[in-house]
Amino acid sequence: MKVPFFSDMEKLQKIIKTVGITRTMLARRLEIDYKTIWRWLDRGVKPQIKQSRDIDQLFKEYVDLREIVFELKNKVNNPVEILRNNRKIRKEFILLTTYNSNAIEGSRMTKGETEAAIAGHSVRGKELFEILEAVNHKNAMEFMLQEIRPGFRITQKYILKLHEITMYNFNNKLPGKYRTGYVNLTNADAALPSAQDVPLKMAQFIKNLNHYGRDPIGKIAGHHYNFEIIHPFFDGNGRVGRLIMITQLLSQGFAPAIIRVEDRYKYYMALEKCSHGDLDNIVQMVCDSIMNGFRLFL
Repeated sequence: MKVPFFSDMEKLQKIIKTVGITRTMLARRLEIDYKTIWRWLDRGVKPQIKQSRDIDQLFKEYVDLREIVFELKNKVNNPVEILRNNRKIRKEFILLTTYNSNAIEGSRMTKGETEAAIAGHSVRGKELFEILEAVNHKNAMEFMLQEIRPGFRITQKYILKLHEITMYNFNNKLPGKYRTGYVNLTNADAALPSAQDVPLKMAQFIKNLNHYGRDPIGKIAGHHYNFEIIHPFFDGNGRVGRLIMITQLLSQGFAPAIIRVEDRYKYYMALEKCSHGDLDNIVQMVCDSIMNGFRLFL
């Protein structure tokens, strides 16, 4: 079960404080009557499950989650060292990230089957390629944790190595090499660069990749979109892109972003909105996913 950082009452209070919205307006926005809001805030009555979900959605819509992420960052000292030295947290991190990242790309493996596969056990009823995807992703994460350190700078060599490990034994996908032909981008209308343009686009991308400025979360979210819109590989772009994002976050002292498979369509929609110049959704999505990562440590 996902443990909330804020109660429903705290979320409502933060919405009111941040936006300056009245209780009447809040009730109208949540499609409930004023008396219900009064019972929640003044009588301590807990919302029903659907109402709680609506409050959470409104909270993410109105409240900039970057502030919360920075508050959480101050509570966790050096996530990289924790992931290296705490075997239990490391194991859960690798499992959750591998399961969700592969599931977002269409894997049919359950969390339990993924856990068995990356532990080296046989998994009944699954194709070899599905098991290999799980093992490869786990190995790519092990490589990432071995290489990363505070202030780590991402290079082309590092990105290609991530892809080489993620696509190991999928030789038709050119592991560790940029694509040599055209690919389609699912769930987006944006035009992708030609294969001939990929090396130049990636060189420009990597040149900006290690600069975070005063808004590191916003920069990292934008970088993630930029990578996906280049789509430099025949396959594995989503998985490698998310590993790059995790690398960036850990190098800057944040918890890793764990995008859950149940949020897949919100994730796709956020990326699609980027192509129309709206980065707010992907920033909030990344923040929410970082909060999922902080749950491993807190």
